[in-house]
Amino acid sequence: MEIVSKSREGRHELHLNGRLDANWADHVGNAIESAIRAGQHHIDIDMDQVDYISSMGIGVLTKFYKKLKDVGGLLRVVNPHENVLDVLKRTYVANMLVASEEMPRETVSDAQGHRWERSGIAFESHGQSDGGNLEGRLQGHPEKFGTGQLSTAEGGRMRFDPDVFGLGLGSFGSNAADSGERTGEFLAAGGAAVTQPTDGSSVPDFQVIEGQLVPEMYVLYGLTATGQFSQLLRFEAAASERGVIALAELVEAALNELQTSAAGFVIVAETTSLVGATLRQSPIRANGRSPWNFPAVRDWLSFTSEPTNERNVALIVGFADRKPRRESAAFLHRIGHGTNAQGHFHAVVFPYRPLPKGNLDLQETITSLLATQSAQTVMHLLADDREFEGVGQTEFMRGACWVGPLRILEPHASSMSVAE
Repeated sequence: MEIVSKSREGRHELHLNGRLDANWADHVGNAIESAIRAGQHHIDIDMDQVDYISSMGIGVLTKFYKKLKDVGGLLRVVNPHENVLDVLKRTYVANMLVASEEMPRETVSDAQGHRWERSGIAFESHGQSDGGNLEGRLQGHPEKFGTGQLSTAEGGRMRFDPDVFGLGLGSFGSNAADSGERTGEFLAAGGAAVTQPTDGSSVPDFQVIEGQLVPEMYVLYGLTATGQFSQLLRFEAAASERGVIALAELVEAALNELQTSAAGFVIVAETTSLVGATLRQSPIRANGRSPWNFPAVRDWLSFTSEPTNERNVALIVGFADRKPRRESAAFLHRIGHGTNAQGHFHAVVFPYRPLPKGNLDLQETITSLLATQSAQTVMHLLADDREFEGVGQTEFMRGACWVGPLRILEPHASSMSVAE
């Protein structure tokens, strides 16, 4: 079979010539998958030169039809050969697959967004709220980690309602004794909380708001914020010179767009590389010894020794500040080349899936991601910009970034929140 790809008028076309049987079904599936990973959500399969289709061929087409429909896209069979059309009708999928005048949902939402370009990267903004600043709170004493002085006695139980997002070190549990040995990186947003336990299990655990259940964690330290995001920024880097946008570049673009020096972020993005570290043991095990000492640090942290090449989807929560106050210094660190802001970002990593385009609902997006995908790990994102040995920083191809101006409250107003 011959497969020819081309794009025109906002659609991607695959022209097939041959038999769509078991031998070629995977090849066609791979061509569709490649188009989706390149950001194409409207795909036409031209079957004018295909005179035979088997059940395997039908299975591939219906699989990707459903995948694209889930993200507001559309796959259509156009110009079907009479033999193929007859088979599609007799298997009751013709009404679903054969081209119609159906318009994808994103066509409407795209028209509502303001679009611009920065360094070849396409941005699209959607207003979310006319509210004031996000109110940030500093919880606990992260500076004690480096000296091995962190204690569960300094922590507290926190409740993550839908308007609360944040990150830090914590675990699911009702008190210090129940939680301390599992304490690891966590993030929370949109009524969901995800943590990486350090009790020997390798699978992230999560809670999602449902009915009267609201996620609660015992937190050693963290940076959280309450309020509504002012903007949703969609970004697409495929057409830029490098084909990617680094985390620091995204932060700088968002701060410039909001014309603010500090902001809170929730990002859902298709990644091309992830750079960071994950705790291997609970910090309460340090017993006064610094986890940063070499070679002991290798027992405490699992680093990405090189950028991951596998495409993933990441849910990221973070904070950035160009002019951090002294009391924020222990919470905010260098983000990477591309911004002078200091920040703190955690990510939970999922297998690849295409993301819907246009304006999205934060809570629905996160809930859907956790319901349909298995989380692989939670990590603290880092930048390693050393000239020769450095592995760089986390980079994205496209995604959605909810962002709002941030005001970190004074320390006396930043006591640990206690769940009712």
